Amino acid sequence: MPGSESGKQGVVVRIDPRRCIANAKCTTAAPGIYVLDEETGVAVLENEADATLQQLFAGARACPTQAITIEQFGRRVFPQILTPMFGVDDPDTGSGSN
Repeated sequence: MPGSESGKQGVVVRIDPRRCIANAKCTTAAPGIYVLDEETGVAVLENEADATLQQLFAGARACPTQAITIEQFGRRVFPQILTPMFGVDDPDTGSGSN
């Protein structure tokens, strides 16, 4: 399932099967919530209705490949998308920081 509604304030958890390397850190961080599919070895959500936000985020933070993303109200909240640091004007000098 590409994304599933957890019922937790508009939160949707997505697990990218192409990024998942089946190291099971998410299952250790949130046991009973994230499990590895026996056939594919890819992490899946189980008992999602019983999961707390803390458990959902703990499993996502534990993933070394960031295969688990969390959206709230259609906006990605984890992992955060960082803006580029290079080529941005330095307010003190007015020059780029290449």
